[in-house]
Order: sequence, then structure tokens, then C-alpha cells
Amino acid sequence: MQTTSSETSARLSNGSSRGALAAWLGVAALLIALGFIGTSTGQSDPNVLYDYSFAAGSTVIYAILVAVSFAIASALGRPLVAAGLTKFSWSWKAVALILLVLVVAQLLEPLLHAGEKQGLEPSVWRPDRATAFALNALVASTVVPFAEELFFRGIGVRALLPFGGLGAVGGTALAFGLGHGILAALPVLVLFGAALGWVRLRSDSVWPGMVAHGFFNGFALLLVYVNLT
Repeated sequence: MQTTSSETSARLSNGSSRGALAAWLGVAALLIALGFIGTSTGQSDPNVLYDYSFAAGSTVIYAILVAVSFAIASALGRPLVAAGLTKFSWSWKAVALILLVLVVAQLLEPLLHAGEKQGLEPSVWRPDRATAFALNALVASTVVPFAEELFFRGIGVRALLPFGGLGAVGGTALAFGLGHGILAALPVLVLFGAALGWVRLRSDSVWPGMVAHGFFNGFALLLVYVNLT
């Protein structure tokens, strides 16, 4: 892992494309709009995690996001490198930062009630729908982190690097937070996104963020299960 972000930034800045930047900003704006439209209707189903179709629909939607991300990455040179799908090495600083953010997120939840306002937590446990719940949890901890990290940290950090490392990390973190359409969750999501963006910039890889994001989602759903049972 790089000890400074300057060399990483220099490598990632090579072959930057205004077209790719415009495309990323356009898709990010669309995701933000859809996020707020989805949460503003007030019609979220608290039992959606018991529905197999939710896992299937989420997989399709995020597969489209992955395809769009690779399309944008193709304008930035080698797609895999541009997206940060490269080898990496963990560092204690990255691990400590991610763990710190996860702890802060849990401490803020009783104050912000972000999970409750998202409206996806069931009110009662249904053993007959345990398999569907497990499938949705699997999608949320694998497919969703892969797609979101690829777009926001992988392509986003790369596309925004002309604005500097701080601009790339801050810009993608804000877009990531707003994309969920939940203002109560914005402080936690922006903080989480900034931490993952910093790790992406320092490691020159998006894989650490995907692992951390998957753990974050999986742990949140584990808490939902524990609270229900």
C-alpha cells in the first residue's frame, strides 16, 4: 500500500476524460434523484426483506449499475485499472479507520434512526420467510457493495481526481450519501463514504471498500435479525 496519496493520485490522473466525468456526474445525479423519489413516496414495505422478488429486482438493478460503471471506465483507459479492481494490501490505518467509522455509525443510529426511516426493517420475525430474508441479506452484503463501490469509489474517485484527492473523496462521499435519499442517514453515509474513498485513494484499489461495505450491510441486517428474534 502506498504511504502517500500523491503517487496514487498521479497514476490515477493519467488519461482522465471529461466525457467520463460528465457521464459519472449524470448517473450520480440520476441515482440521487431516484433515491429521494423512492423515499419521498412513503410507501416502503417493511416486509420487503421477506420477498424473493426484492432480491431478484435488486440484483438486476445493480447489475445495470455495474454495466454502466464499466462503460464509463472504458473511457478512462484500462477499465479494470480505472475502476480500481486491482491487487491491494491491507494496512492497519485503513482497518482502524473503517472500524472507527462502523463504531460511530452504530453510536449515531439511536440518535438519527436512519434504519427506521429507510422503512425496510420488518416489525416481526417470520420463520417461514427466513430463506427469503437470508437471500436478501446475501444480496445486500455482496451484490450491493460491489456495485456501489465500483461506481462511487472505483469510477467516482477516478473521474473526480482532476479536482484533487480531497475533491474526489468528498465529492463521491456526498453523492453516495445523497444517493440513498435519507437525510437522517446522511452524516453516517458521508462519513462512511469518505473513509472508503480515502482507502481507495491510498490503496489504489476498490476491493477493501467492497469488503468493508459488505461487512457494514451484513452486520446491519444481522442486528435486524437479532432484534426481531
